[in-house]
Amino acid sequence: MKVSFNWLNKYLNIPVNINLTSDALTSVGLEVEGLDELYSAFDHLIIGKIIDCYEHPNADRLKITQVDIGTETKQIVCGANNVKKDQLVVVVLAGNELKTKTGEIFKIKKSKIRGEISEGMICAEDEIGLGDSHDGIIEIIGSPEVGSYAAEFFNIKKDYIFEIGLTPNRTDAFSHIGVCKDLYAYFQHRNFNTKLLIPSVEEYCVNGKLNMNVHIESKDLCQKYLGLCIENVHISDSPKWLKNHLLSIGLKPVNNVVDVTNFVLHETGNPLHAFDYDMITNKNIIVRQANKGEEFKTLDSKLIKLESSDLVIADTNKVLCLAGVIGGHNSGVTTSTTNIFLESAYFSPESIRKSSKKHAISSDSSYRFERGVDFGNCEYALKRAALLILEVAGGNICQESIFSDSNLKSKEITFSFESCNRILGYTISQEIIEAILNSLDFKILSNDGLKCKLSIPTFRADVCREIDVIEEILRIYGYDNIPSAQAISFCPIIDDKLSKTAIKNKLSKLLSTDGFYEIKNNSLTKQSKLFPIDSQLDEVKLLNPLSQDLSIMRTNMFYSGLQTLKYNLNRQINNLKLFELGKIYYALDGKYFEQEKLTIFSCGIFKGDNWSDTSKPTNFYLMKGVLNKLIDYFLPKNIEFKIEDLQKNYSDSGLLYFEKSVDNNKIINKSIFEIGVFSKSVLNKLGIKKPIFFIDINLDLFFKIVNKKNVKHSPVPKFPFVKRDLSILVNHSTSYIDLESAIFNISSDILKNVLLFDVYQGDKLDKNQKSLAISFFFQDNSRTLLDSEVDKEILKIYKYLVKKYNISLRDGTLQ
Repeated sequence: MKVSFNWLNKYLNIPVNINLTSDALTSVGLEVEGLDELYSAFDHLIIGKIIDCYEHPNADRLKITQVDIGTETKQIVCGANNVKKDQLVVVVLAGNELKTKTGEIFKIKKSKIRGEISEGMICAEDEIGLGDSHDGIIEIIGSPEVGSYAAEFFNIKKDYIFEIGLTPNRTDAFSHIGVCKDLYAYFQHRNFNTKLLIPSVEEYCVNGKLNMNVHIESKDLCQKYLGLCIENVHISDSPKWLKNHLLSIGLKPVNNVVDVTNFVLHETGNPLHAFDYDMITNKNIIVRQANKGEEFKTLDSKLIKLESSDLVIADTNKVLCLAGVIGGHNSGVTTSTTNIFLESAYFSPESIRKSSKKHAISSDSSYRFERGVDFGNCEYALKRAALLILEVAGGNICQESIFSDSNLKSKEITFSFESCNRILGYTISQEIIEAILNSLDFKILSNDGLKCKLSIPTFRADVCREIDVIEEILRIYGYDNIPSAQAISFCPIIDDKLSKTAIKNKLSKLLSTDGFYEIKNNSLTKQSKLFPIDSQLDEVKLLNPLSQDLSIMRTNMFYSGLQTLKYNLNRQINNLKLFELGKIYYALDGKYFEQEKLTIFSCGIFKGDNWSDTSKPTNFYLMKGVLNKLIDYFLPKNIEFKIEDLQKNYSDSGLLYFEKSVDNNKIINKSIFEIGVFSKSVLNKLGIKKPIFFIDINLDLFFKIVNKKNVKHSPVPKFPFVKRDLSILVNHSTSYIDLESAIFNISSDILKNVLLFDVYQGDKLDKNQKSLAISFFFQDNSRTLLDSEVDKEILKIYKYLVKKYNISLRDGTLQ
């Protein structure tokens, strides 16, 4: 966005030079991407009078002029087709430089053009930055003093134009007053004596007779609409001051009324639109949605077909304007206009964005409306524009029409001084915080010394939370004023009470990173499909099913998951790792229940399905590793499970996990985890030939345990751990879980972890035995352990296991 330094000074007496102003803008988040000097050539442009003009003897299209510059006469060769004797013109003499609007600088030299001396140049509009025309030289109308500076006649002051890179959320800074408000807060905090001078509209009064009926049909898309009529206006060129303001930011003047609306847009940030009052049928303004296929001709004569989602301003016969985007050819202000209707509104940003994109029309108004304008400033902008129109075009203001949705209110936010300083990592005094908030026009409604309630100004649509307020304080206080910490520490945030949704998201993410793909299946099925997976639960049947295939709610997640596996296996996708989060449904004692589940499936190669890694087919222990990873990640370390063999008709082998602290008699489907492999009879009925392994998790029980997790932070150990391995023989019915529990019960605090890394059953062992290879990890946080201490601890553990489980060493002895 282009911002004029001179224009800013109309509202704020900026106390520093242009470079420090640029630094201030960047400091408050309005990054200055470019800075251009404007009208620098006017330092040496003078008014000249052509006292003689004749044809160039050696060129058909050139003329030789004698130009009086007050103190002497200069000969200048000119190629403009409108040059003639007795004209007052703008002259730049040889030895000076001109800077074009594109930034190009060229030096004017005394030279011979086709054999004739030329001692300067007679200027066109575009050559000195007064416009875009290059059709001919500037013909000055009036009676300026010959030899005087052109800057005095054109009321031009040297200016600087900032090119500011704005983020879409900073709609408050899409205007010169908006930028000034940030600069005002910046300078106030740094103890500069500055004042923010917003032009007054106290002189606004109604004394005209025209009126307009306004009807809002689409109140959800137009929450605020204000309009007024101005009678007996005179349409003409704008005065120099108005033209110069628009030209400075790259806008082309049109006429005095249109120029005022553009000026107020860039002054306040509120778009306005002026209609020719006499072109509005029956003097009715209707804000409605367009009829599909309705035709509309824009101001630039482009014919478009509207959609029903487009918001339009219309009268009783026709569309006058594509709301917030562009005006219509049939109601624009022209030189024949004598009465106008002026509107100021707040339209739905989503609606304007859709219309602008759909019809490929972008304007200064749509750019602001689609990001959200200040609905609280609509009335001020309307009155400001009306007073300026009276100043430049005459006329009388007539009664305004106003519609405003009562739901449009300023936001209120509770702000904590302690939270602010904690988040910043630095203490800013309460007095300074309050001063910054006041300078930003944040009203403090109440303050108890710890917290305060703030009313957020309507021009700050981006400030919605406490953290946004903290950001505003930091912007003005200055990021550079927060000292760097000498030592940086990091403490991760642990959610001690995760929501169910958060837990499911974490489960999904963890499984996805482990190579599993999430699937979603229909919860509705038919009765015959439940047959392979027998269930002891009563089914939930639909009273009015869409079809027999969708007549009951599923009582398990297995069937739909197996169908998905079968679908992929039939298409030569043999290595599958899938999971589904969903619900099952059942009836009990005449009541209906639902239960959340996570079911995991795997078949084929579990990992290493590429040339660089060893392939590992899916087996029970790999799936158990997946389950253990979930348990370690989510559940507390001290949780104990009762583990039983899985004895279900749908599984050949597996395990059931129960939490010991839960009263199982009160829970239906009471196990927390099931892990196993589907029976061949089930797979044969479904036509699946590969073994399928599964994990089934009762999430209702899982959620309750997750929130019991007590996370403790500890520093990285300074001393090394000591590892010992034991290979023991145990009865084949002995559970490793029971062994592990016994090991931790007898061991001291220096035992940090145990890990089962191998299981063997085979011909070399008795059929009632199995071999377990276990690693033990010992560590002391205060010193390095001695081998003798570790050996003593291992011997103590071994003797205890011998006594309790009758174990023996597979090889060797312990002493």
